[in-house]
Amino acid sequence: MLAEKVEKYIARHRLLAAGDRVLVAVSGGPDSLALLHLLRSLAPRFEIELAVGHLDHRFRAEARQEALEVERLAGRWGLPFYGDSVDVPRLCRSWGVSSQEAARRVRYRFLLQSARKWGANKIALGHQQDDQVETVLLNILRGTGLDGLSGISPKRRLGKCTLIRPLLNISRKEIEAYCRDHRLQPFIDASNLTGVYTRNKIRLELIPYLKENYNPRLTEALIRLSRLAAADRRFLQQAAAREFQKFSFWRGDKLILNARALEKLPDALKGRVIRMALARVSPLREVGWKQVQQLAKLSRGRKPAAELQLPGGARVYRSYDQLIFVSDPVTSPVIAATCLNVPGETIVPWANGKLVALPTSPGKLNWPPPPWKAYLDLDRLPEKLWVRARWPGARFHPQGSTGSKKLKDFFIDQKIPQRLRDRWPLVTAEKDIIWVVGRRVSHLYRITPATARALVLKFVPLNRDLPSGQIKK
Repeated sequence: MLAEKVEKYIARHRLLAAGDRVLVAVSGGPDSLALLHLLRSLAPRFEIELAVGHLDHRFRAEARQEALEVERLAGRWGLPFYGDSVDVPRLCRSWGVSSQEAARRVRYRFLLQSARKWGANKIALGHQQDDQVETVLLNILRGTGLDGLSGISPKRRLGKCTLIRPLLNISRKEIEAYCRDHRLQPFIDASNLTGVYTRNKIRLELIPYLKENYNPRLTEALIRLSRLAAADRRFLQQAAAREFQKFSFWRGDKLILNARALEKLPDALKGRVIRMALARVSPLREVGWKQVQQLAKLSRGRKPAAELQLPGGARVYRSYDQLIFVSDPVTSPVIAATCLNVPGETIVPWANGKLVALPTSPGKLNWPPPPWKAYLDLDRLPEKLWVRARWPGARFHPQGSTGSKKLKDFFIDQKIPQRLRDRWPLVTAEKDIIWVVGRRVSHLYRITPATARALVLKFVPLNRDLPSGQIKK
């Protein structure tokens, strides 16, 4: 039985434990619907609680009706439901990214927010075996390394939650049969049946061609490849972690690596050690091959002093035999991103002020807010907010505007003096600017008629020095 196969996979990878509260991401398609049905049947066995999360991306006209059907299903099965609707096509234009990338960002943000509301410690996703095959093949075509060959992991951390994928050993055909046997009625997204996206072309054209002309057991071969690569990846990651501990240390807010020791490492470990260092000082979730190669070159360079500025909030420079990683590179090294206390106060010494955060209800807000206050939709905000200075290529979507613009252009429009821009405080969520303090909030996090909970941010100058003296009163 399929349930027994899933149960064994869950146990083998330790995806669930007694007492877990699991938010199940349900689009309404075959994979997520089968996942919810299976976990509901296995819930007593694993002693877990379930809730349902559904996000309407507004890609299709029928998506709203599908959201209502998922909510009704959750109600029939006695499960808490968390839903939202986000205009992802508009965000694609605003962020300048593909529809798939924008949908991924918004989806994970929604799932984390919903998990926080319900108190979930795990989020279950419906990725299955055929998704794994497509991912590995897509990564090969892009010129991946060992990590890409490993494909989709059964579990990984996301914020304070763990993402789990209990169906990775189940094929699409098995899932479709399970839906028929249990009279489940999934929605079919017609866009998945066209060759619009690269992944769809791989599924609809490349994989059938390779099976017919080269290897009829292509699925088994690529799954075996991903498992072997994952085992090698774990070994190398553990070895790199040991090396990282040997020759890295902190000095204040600087992470320092021994450049000579790094250069002696095999390339397979060197890149991983560099990634580990960058992950500790940069808000970027992923570090690209290009950045790793640049840093490897910096570490072996003959110049006793050299510097490399990276996108996403990191500056790395070499000082003789030391490779020094620093957060928030655009400004002085003493300016590092600071996590806001919500609720509470956060001193921002480099901006000569403090930020006060106070959750409240929308009905208690006094409109319009003064420039030194920001009213935000609390449920659209991520779990952690940061105050920091600008970074290269930063973009901002001011409230009321039709799209995003370069932060530099916004500063010019607002007539902020150039000498102040490097230390002008920004409230951010990773790379999303939420509030340019004293000027404008982001359109994406504004208060709307649908807002249920609000967050008030207030900037309080500590003295009349700039930039706080430039905050418009």
